[in-house]
Amino acid sequence: MRKLIIVIVVFLPAVLALAQNKEKQDRAGEIARGKYFVERVALCVECHTPRDSTGRLIRGKYLEGAPVPVNSPSYTHIKWALRAPAIAGLPGYTAEQGIRLLTDGIAAGGRRPNPPMPPFRFSRADAEAIVAYLKSLE
Repeated sequence: MRKLIIVIVVFLPAVLALAQNKEKQDRAGEIARGKYFVERVALCVECHTPRDSTGRLIRGKYLEGAPVPVNSPSYTHIKWALRAPAIAGLPGYTAEQGIRLLTDGIAAGGRRPNPPMPPFRFSRADAEAIVAYLKSLE
């Protein structure tokens, strides 16, 4: 019994440290995957990052919100968003609300976002990765 206690006391901290390291690596991988979706799949940066006078994205204001770069259609019955909100840090959203927006297309207030915001239907795992990335920008 005494040997067992010694083994536990000696090896338990090492096992716990390995588990924490694995958790950090998993989290870093999820955040990197979320960044890929934000920048390469959903293209969030195109509307949610302001542009300079030449039309280039202002990287110093990454995902801080911007005027929508797409003109509204001439249809009067469509309520078109004129400004894309800041999404760095996902202000005003809990993680679960962000996931709901990305999986079901329902915003924090319970409504569908105005066009041109697309009604995304990401898988839960992909939405979790996107939310983890956006929340990491707080």
